[in-house]
Parts: sequence; structure tokens; C-alpha cells
Amino acid sequence: MLPIRVEAHESAQAIWRELTNLESVSHTGADFYLTRLFTIGQLLYLSMPIDKELRRYDQEKENYCVWSIIRHCHRVIRKNSSVFHLEVGFIGPEPPAGYRKNPSSVYQLGQIDHDGFWQVHEEPPKPPNRKEQRYTIPIEIFIGICDDQGNILTHERTVTENISEHGAAVFSDLDVKVGDRVKFVKQYGGFSATAVVRARRVGKDNLPRLHLEFINIRFPLDGIG
Repeated sequence: MLPIRVEAHESAQAIWRELTNLESVSHTGADFYLTRLFTIGQLLYLSMPIDKELRRYDQEKENYCVWSIIRHCHRVIRKNSSVFHLEVGFIGPEPPAGYRKNPSSVYQLGQIDHDGFWQVHEEPPKPPNRKEQRYTIPIEIFIGICDDQGNILTHERTVTENISEHGAAVFSDLDVKVGDRVKFVKQYGGFSATAVVRARRVGKDNLPRLHLEFINIRFPLDGIG
């Protein structure tokens, strides 16, 4: 397998790097594994010694350096370790205009243009979240980390710090990242949901919390207010 260096520009000064191996590569994209979760639509800068036949420029250089957009990113278990499988599309030798001023930008994927690169368009900012009633109440729950087939790999018993129809803040020591999906199960009452980790924080009491958003389901608030 060929080596590949992956860079994520987190700010104008901060660059995250990881060395890994290519799983496959073509004229328009590649796939590989990383130890970190990324958001679909983020940009990565790649450097890899691929065959000249697959390059659209830099024919005489040792490495082909190209910007790419993340098309898919999901957690998998590989060699008994939790990693992330990424599929990316090549967008060319330079990032979009304005990217370097705001490296946290997320882009929408377009079509392949006449140069053979994927077109990208910056996503418009999302509207602010609507305020909704949140109840500060400890509800006993289970939180589980699942694989792609929905099998629970590890779990913990904990309680909510607060809860609303669309999400909850829970005390948790689970090793998850923002963007991961977890299983949220109420111990008594029959509520179960898949939830996305939207934030992690440590409170003034030095206890870690996860902020979760339920996917396609609402928590029944009747009788708890």
C-alpha cells in the first residue's frame, strides 16, 4: 500500500497531520483510514507518491499534492482498533477562495468539472437553533457506542443533566468525539434513540458531559416538567 500524508488546516496557524496508507486511489479521489473523525464537506490536503497516470499535474514531482473534500467518514473497527474510514474527492491544487481565512468552512459537493476535479460550494451558515424548553432533571439512562451494524461495543449507565424533546446533556466518561453517534436508552419507560454528539465539556464540578441531539425522534416530555 502507498503512504499518504493527510493535513487538516484547523486555523490559519494550526495544522493537524497524520501519516497513513492509501486503500485505493483514482483520477478523481481516494480512500484511507484515519484515527480522527471529520465532518462530511471538510477539506483535507493530501500528499502521496501515486502513479503519473493518475495525476493531473505535478508529473515530475515525487509526491502528488492535492486538495480534497470529504465525501464519506464513518467509524469502523479495524485490527481491534476504532478508526475512521474516509472517502475523498480531489478538488485541485488550491483550495477555494476564502478557505485560508476560514479553514473551518464546510463545503457542498458539486459535479466533476472539465478539468476532472470535483466542484465545491461553501455551505451557507445554518440558522440559529430555536430555543426550546429544557428540563433540569436526572433521568437514568444507558449510553452505548455501536458499530456500523448497530451492535453495542461498549456502554455506560449514567444520568441526564438536562433534557428536551430534541436532545439531552448527560454525564459521561465515554471515549467519543463530536460527530459520533451513540445509542441513548432510558432505563425505565421504553424510550430509545440514536443520538449525535454535538459537544463535549467539563463543568465547574470537573465532571465531563456530552451534549446529544436525537435523530428523527422526540423525547416524550409529558409528566416530567
